[in-house]
This record gives sequence, C-alpha cells and structure tokens, in this order.
Amino acid sequence: MYQQVTAPDHVMAMHFSDKLTGDDIKKYKLILDEKLTNHDLLGMVVDFTGLSDMNADAFVEGTKADLELFRHINQFTRFAFISDKEWPQAVIGFMSAIFATVEMKVFTHDESDEAVKWAAELPKAPKSQAPAFRFLPTSKDDVLAFEINGVISEKEMPEVIKTFELFLKRHEKVRLLNRIKHFGGIDPAIFMQSGLLSIKLAAIQKVERYAIVGAPGWMCKIIETVNPAFADMDMRTFSEDRESEAWAWLGAEPAQ
Repeated sequence: MYQQVTAPDHVMAMHFSDKLTGDDIKKYKLILDEKLTNHDLLGMVVDFTGLSDMNADAFVEGTKADLELFRHINQFTRFAFISDKEWPQAVIGFMSAIFATVEMKVFTHDESDEAVKWAAELPKAPKSQAPAFRFLPTSKDDVLAFEINGVISEKEMPEVIKTFELFLKRHEKVRLLNRIKHFGGIDPAIFMQSGLLSIKLAAIQKVERYAIVGAPGWMCKIIETVNPAFADMDMRTFSEDRESEAWAWLGAEPAQ
C-alpha cells in the first residue's frame, strides 16, 4: 500500500506498507513527476515500516520509477529512510560512497517527524572545490596515469573524457594506473554525459592492464569480483605503500 505522508511541498514523503502493487508505484510516480516539475530541489522520505511484500507489477513499475528518479538525482538533496530493519543502513552505506551529492540517513519509526524535518532542510550554497581528477605524467606513451582526490564533479568530466578519447585513439593496447588519494564519491549527473559510454566500451577493448593504488576495501572487493569477467583486461589493486610495484607491473615509471 502507498500512502502520502504530510510534509512540506518540496519533500516527496511516502509510506510503503503491507503488500506493494504496481498501482501503488504509479500513484507515487505521478506525484514525483509533479514535484520534479515544480521544484528545483527536493528532499525525499521513504517509510518502509510495515512493508511485507510486493507483487510482480510493483517490481516492474518500481524499476521504471527508479530509472526516472536516477535521471533527476541532482534535484535531490537528502534521502531519509524510515525502518526498524537493518538492511536500509547497509544499502545507504554503499550508495553514499557513490552518490556523494545526496545526503542519506536512516531513522526509526519513532523518529518519523525528525526524518521529515531533516529531509526538508535545503543545503547552503556549495563551496567551490578543486578538481578531484588529475592526470599524472608517465615514462611510457601507452601508459595513462591519473589521481582521484575528492568528489568527482560533472564540471570536470568533459576535459577528462576528451583526454581519455585522445589517448585511446592513439594506441591499439594501453595500460592504466589509478592512484586514489581519497574517493569522495561521484556526481550522479556524470552518468548522463555523452561520451562516457563510448569510452567505457573502448577501454574494455584496449586496456590490457589496469592498476588501482590505494582503493578502499569495498572497492577492492568489487574489483576482485568483476575482474574474471574481463578476459582481455587484468585489473589489480595495490596498497598505497606498494605503488612502486604497480608501476613496475605496468612497465612504466612516474615522470617528472
């Protein structure tokens, strides 16, 4: 069952309970579309207390709604999840690492009013930040190295995409080194930029070795899981104090 929750107009607040149906998701989608049209910035509150199941239609319609929400993720400032279960905390722990522009927090059912109040608070004007993506000089023309330090923003990506495109066009096979100082997340709008998909496809075909230095634990686990799926590309992780080993594995050195 879908129910609206009383909240300021710039907050999309809802309660999912009992068994969720496709019609429930359609009601939610209509309200979401209206709020996206009427507000530049939105907060969201989702109360899962009492949700027991969903039918097949709800799953299909929910997937469509999630894709639409993702297209407008930059309009959202805060997601508040209300639940007495543990799984929402695990989910936002992963999502927060990726979508750094959106704050996420879990509240209990007794904290419902606090959740709505928190989601309704609009952020202050963001401070200007230095680019998180920086290319590093290398001793080999077919080895591209770069450093990530902070939140990767939409603004810096066109130049990054251009650099990768030119590099991949020059070589049949390439090697990459990614030094991670601090991964603060990714601006979700990046995924909508033209050229990103073509670079990913080209990289899969041309990259033979990819070294990641200083990756956080959760990222290392993902890399270890997906690496076997890429038969022509070998990805390896190295701790920060083993960066020299990463360069040696790539057959290159950092240039001054």
